[in-house]
Amino acid sequence: MSELAEEKQAGAQIDTNSYQPPTNTKMRKKLNRLYRNSSYLLMCLPIVIKTIIFSIVPMLWIVMAFQDYKFPPLFGKQNVWVGFENFEYFFTSGEIWEIVGNTIGLNMMFIFIGTPLTAIMALFMNEMMNRGMTKVFQTIWFIPYLISWSVAQYCSWGIMESNGLINTLLGHLGLEPIDFYSASSTGWWPLILFLWNMWKGQGYSVILDYAALQSLDTGIMEAAELDGASRLQRMWYIEVPHLRKIVAIQLIMAMGGIVKSDFGMFWFLPKFEGNSALELKKAVEVLDVRIYRLVNDPRIKTDYSKATAIGLIQSFVGMTIMLITNWIVKKLDEESAFI
Repeated sequence: MSELAEEKQAGAQIDTNSYQPPTNTKMRKKLNRLYRNSSYLLMCLPIVIKTIIFSIVPMLWIVMAFQDYKFPPLFGKQNVWVGFENFEYFFTSGEIWEIVGNTIGLNMMFIFIGTPLTAIMALFMNEMMNRGMTKVFQTIWFIPYLISWSVAQYCSWGIMESNGLINTLLGHLGLEPIDFYSASSTGWWPLILFLWNMWKGQGYSVILDYAALQSLDTGIMEAAELDGASRLQRMWYIEVPHLRKIVAIQLIMAMGGIVKSDFGMFWFLPKFEGNSALELKKAVEVLDVRIYRLVNDPRIKTDYSKATAIGLIQSFVGMTIMLITNWIVKKLDEESAFI
């Protein structure tokens, strides 16, 4: 028995000595995959660097929201930590809540009226038989997206000033002119801002919706036509359901920015730099404009800490609303959800 035990032990030693660990195939596969996709990764590198520099590194300055910030350096002794005092300004100031109401109200109008109109414009553009004219319309709708709001400001002055296009036309018709830049005409500004927002930004969204329609299987449309479906029926029962995914994503992203706004539009169009700025301010001022004025307007005490606190609240509320909207969309149609 002892000889048998010695042979087993010797065999175990031989097996142990001859054992070699297996190669790490998973790591090798990952390295091979990285090598194959290296060109794509290099293409993404500029965007990654831009994101790090302009989106991640600046997040360090969020600490200003919890300081009584005076001047650099950020963590200097002169910048006293005050906790959540700067956030009290947002929740206790009645003026801020008026601005929040302006921001949310105008964005709701832009989203829930502008989004369906954009989809309708894309549907009708898809029905155009002449593809050459379709490209012309695409170009006409997209060009305003490339124009800055500072240029659009001069266009709006030419249309709405006392001697502008609208008042000249009203004078020829024997009607009273309208002073759009006075406190008595603040009721016009939600409509004015909506029209300018449509003119400037909806062309880009129309092209996105139109591109989504191009991925629709033409065989389905031909089969529906052979079955006797009219053009409107094909649009309603085939094209509209096909648009639901892109429209859902646009809605989710737009709801994430419902407490933010296009700063250029709200700063330039109502002439905030002019004498009429104070008269129109309460009607059209939004949170982004107030943040800018807190750090740049000499008529308001410069306060970087309160401006940072408002911006942080904006980001948190926007993220929360976006996630809630995505959850609702996922419950209604899981395939259309963004996350």
